Amino acid sequence: MNELFKDLIDTDKVVIYMDDILIFTETLEEHRDLVHKVLQCLQDNDLFLKPEKCLFEQPSVEFLGLIVSHNTLTMDPVKVAGITEWPAPHNVKDVQSFVGFGNFYRHFV
Repeated sequence: MNELFKDLIDTDKVVIYMDDILIFTETLEEHRDLVHKVLQCLQDNDLFLKPEKCLFEQPSVEFLGLIVSHNTLTMDPVKVAGITEWPAPHNVKDVQSFVGFGNFYRHFV
């Protein structure tokens, strides 16, 4: 996927992680232009989207467990609850599980 969208990714306005595509722009016109280019690239390569999983022209979106919006990146409240409600560890494996989960969100703590 990254190779197919290399030119768009190089604009720093398109992010692809596995089968998720995130497009973020300053203006609605630019956003629509990039969406069109992404859709055209998908069509040219016989790739398809599930319409029910698509969101367009959103002021904020959940992406990889984070809430991405204009100039902000925050933890998804569901993930915050997962950390605050995490049961007390009883052994080394429990501690390792918590550290692994929490490590991804270390920038927010």
